[in-house]
Amino acid sequence: MEELKGLNGSAKNGHKRKRPDDRPSHTRTVAACDACRVSKTRCNSARPTCAQCLKRGRACVYPDTDPSSRFEVWGQRILTAIENQGRQLSDLAQVTRDGNQRPRPAPRSYFPYLKDDDLETLSRKDVLSTPITAGDVILNWSVFPKDKLFKTFPATAYIAKPNPYDHEECIPSPERVAVLREVFISEIQNKCPILDADQLDACIDEAQKTGFARSASTCLVLLILAIGAFWGKWPNDERHLVDGETGKRYTVAAPEHRLREASVYFAMAKKHMSAAFEDDTLLGALCACFFGTWYQYNIEPIQGWKMWRTASMLWEAYNLKHSQSIISRPQREKSLEQRIYWVCLKAECEIRHELPDLPTSSLQESAFPFSLPTFPEEDDTGTSPYSQDEQLTPSSHYYFLAEISLRRLLNRTRHAVTGLWETIDSFAAAKITDTLRHLQDQLQQWLECLPAALQFNIPPESWPAPEETELIKLMRERYVEVCELLCRGYLYICLHGGTRLTQGQMQIYGAQASAGLRLSIYRIKTEMPFFRHAGSWMACRVRFNQALCLIAAARGKELGVASAVYVDVPLDWRECVGLVQERLEIWSDQGGGIPEMAQIVRWLVSGE
Repeated sequence: MEELKGLNGSAKNGHKRKRPDDRPSHTRTVAACDACRVSKTRCNSARPTCAQCLKRGRACVYPDTDPSSRFEVWGQRILTAIENQGRQLSDLAQVTRDGNQRPRPAPRSYFPYLKDDDLETLSRKDVLSTPITAGDVILNWSVFPKDKLFKTFPATAYIAKPNPYDHEECIPSPERVAVLREVFISEIQNKCPILDADQLDACIDEAQKTGFARSASTCLVLLILAIGAFWGKWPNDERHLVDGETGKRYTVAAPEHRLREASVYFAMAKKHMSAAFEDDTLLGALCACFFGTWYQYNIEPIQGWKMWRTASMLWEAYNLKHSQSIISRPQREKSLEQRIYWVCLKAECEIRHELPDLPTSSLQESAFPFSLPTFPEEDDTGTSPYSQDEQLTPSSHYYFLAEISLRRLLNRTRHAVTGLWETIDSFAAAKITDTLRHLQDQLQQWLECLPAALQFNIPPESWPAPEETELIKLMRERYVEVCELLCRGYLYICLHGGTRLTQGQMQIYGAQASAGLRLSIYRIKTEMPFFRHAGSWMACRVRFNQALCLIAAARGKELGVASAVYVDVPLDWRECVGLVQERLEIWSDQGGGIPEMAQIVRWLVSGE
C-alpha cells in the first residue's frame, strides 16, 4: 500500500515515472508478419522468421508494402547496442573518477548469464537447464525436425527394476567378505574415496560379531559386498552373447552368478535402510551414497538420484548438528564431511546435467566453506589388519580433487551458456564467447596443474598411451567431455546465428565448433564402451549427445545455414555416428532410456 501511495503522490505532483535504465529508448513497432496479423499475435518482426512463427514452425511472410521494416529491425538492434556501449562508457568514466579499478557489471537484462554471484557460488550452482546440455534439449536445435518420435527418457525409466532375489538371504563367510572387500578397495574406492579401508574394516568387524544384526554398519557392509559382487574387472569387455528374438545378440548385462549374489546382498541391505537413515553420524549418508552407486551401476538413474538426494539431506542434517557445536571433532571426520559434500553435489549435478527437469540440488545453497575436500594426515589414519598398501594413494587423492575441480568448471560453463538462444545476435554472441574463452583458459590451467601420475596424451592430436591406467583414462575422458562442451557453445551459435553474425565471428566460432566435432570423433573412437561401471549410463548419454552434435553440424551444412559456412564436419562423422548407434543398441536391454536414444540416432541418420 505504501508503494501505491508513493506512486499516486508522484502523479498528483505532476512528476513523470522514470523509464528503467535497461529499456531501449527507441521502441517503435515495425511491421508484423502476415501470420501474426491474422492471429492478432504480438510480432517481434525478426527476419527471416519471427519468434512466434519459429516457435510454431510455420512459414513467416512479411507484406511487400513495407520493405523498409527489415532495416528498422537492424536499426533497433544497432541503436540498442550503441546505447549499451554508451552506458558502459559512462560506467567506465564514473569508475575512473571514483578511483575504483573494478567496473560495475553489465545490465542483467542484456547478459542473462551474468549474475552478481561470486566465483565460488557459480562453481556450486546447479542451473536448471541450458540450450546445449542433455539430449532432449539438443534435439530442439533448429536443424532437427520439429516433430520428435519420443523423448530420450520415457516414463518407464522412472520405475525401479524388480529384484528377483528380493526374498533370499545369505550370510557371507569371512573368506567371501575378504574377497569382496578387496574388490571394493582395488576397483572402486580409489575413484570415490569416501570410505577409508580401516573404517570399512571396523564396520565389517561389528557386523560379523553381531551376526549381521540390524544396524547402520551392517547396512554399509552389505552394500559394499553387493557392489563388490556386481563389479567387473578393469579393463574387461563385458559383452557376451545371449539368445535374442532373431538369433544371438550381444548384451552387457551382468552374468547371472554375479547378479544373483549382488542382488541378495542388496536386498538384505535394504532391510537395514531405516537403521542407516536414523543414524546421526556420517554413516547414514555413506549408506545412501552407496545405494546410489548400486543403482547407477544397475542403470537406474532415477533411483540413484533419489539416493544421492537422500545422502545430501542426511549430510545437511549432520552439518547443521555440528555447525554450532563447540565439541571438537577428529580431522578424519571433518575430512569425510567435506568429501561426502562434494561427492553428493557432484552426483546430483551430473544426473541433472542430462535430466534437467529434476529439481536442483539443495547443497548448492549450503554455506559450507570448503572449495575442495581435504584428506586426513597419515598420522590420523587408524590401523588396519590388512596391508598398508591398501590405504589411499596420492593418485587417488589427486584424481578425486581433479574430478571435483572439473565439476566446478562444468557448473560455471552451464551457467555461462544459459544466455544462448535461437535468435542470438552478434553482440550477445560476442559476450558469451568471451566468457567461454575465459573458461577454456581455466581448463588449460587445470590441465597444466595435473600431477605426473594423472597426465595423459593431449587429445585430439595424440592417441591414448597403451599403458594408460584406469584413473588416467577416466581423467582424459572427463577432460575431453568438458572441452567438447565448451566448443559446443560455439557450434550452437554457428547453427543459430545466421546472418546476424559478422564474417569474422563466423570464422572464429566455426573454428572452435570444428574443434569440438573433432573431439567428439576422438572420444567415440578411443572410448572403452563395454566396460561396465557406475558411470555407464552417463557414458551412453555423452556419446549420444556427441553423435547428435555431429548430425546437427552435418544437417546445418546441408541446409545451408549461413553462419555454419566455416564449420568443418569430419569426413568420418557418419561412421562414428554408426558406432554410437551400435553401442547404444548393445546397451539397450539395460533400460534407462538407452533404447530410445538408439532409435533416435537410427531415425535421424536413416529416416526409419
